[in-house]
Amino acid sequence: MISKRTRYSLAQFLEQLGTTQSITLFSKYNAEHVNLYPENLLFSLTNIIRDQDENLLLLVLREIITTSASLRAKVSPKIIFDERIHDLTQCLLMDGYIIQGKKLMQADPSISDAAPLEDDLIAALKESRIPQFEAIIKKINASADAFCSPPPDYNAALTNARVAIEALAVDIAAEVAHQQQTSGTYNEKKWGEVIGFLRKSGEISMEEEKGLVGVYGFLSPGAHRPIGIPENHMARLGRSFSLNMCWFLLQNRLARRTSKK
Repeated sequence: MISKRTRYSLAQFLEQLGTTQSITLFSKYNAEHVNLYPENLLFSLTNIIRDQDENLLLLVLREIITTSASLRAKVSPKIIFDERIHDLTQCLLMDGYIIQGKKLMQADPSISDAAPLEDDLIAALKESRIPQFEAIIKKINASADAFCSPPPDYNAALTNARVAIEALAVDIAAEVAHQQQTSGTYNEKKWGEVIGFLRKSGEISMEEEKGLVGVYGFLSPGAHRPIGIPENHMARLGRSFSLNMCWFLLQNRLARRTSKK
């Protein structure tokens, strides 16, 4: 599905095309109530795109990718178009959509049925009362920013994702230790000890521990070097693994909180 980040990136891209071109694109695919105001175009676009039907947005995005050369000819200076189309395509890649030739395609056929995990994770972190939730969200956003930067910094994208999962695991371990009235049983600066403590305390199973350790290893420097797979796809995969493991750790903790009430 199309994330909030990609929707905002699309609004920034369409702003460069202007009011008439944007209205035409949306109207072509039967969007309703396309009210755009030239004096505040970006704000108008953001309001329309934020709540727009996903299928309609995909039609608009596919036309943009297919006709990018002709659209670029209408924008001056060209660097503005190049920067915005780069950001848009990278955001789409994080959502699981790839560009092959002039076609926008799903990297994984299952993503059409999946909610935008990053949006849900950030919302859940805000509601979780996890001590470092703000720092964790900043690292998730920093990971996305590095992924979309021109040129992309995929190492930084994965490093920030790894730091996010580390911080979340440390917070959860501290909460579990407090509940069980234990201390000094692990070093919070060592990933293996933190995850080992969560398994020994019953927070996660042995199989879940292996999964978390595997993802952490994949995110570690040098471990994600692609062999026959484009680096951007490998980075997207690693970042997706990290967000999924953060989601698992957080939802598992929240469920255990509820069961103890």
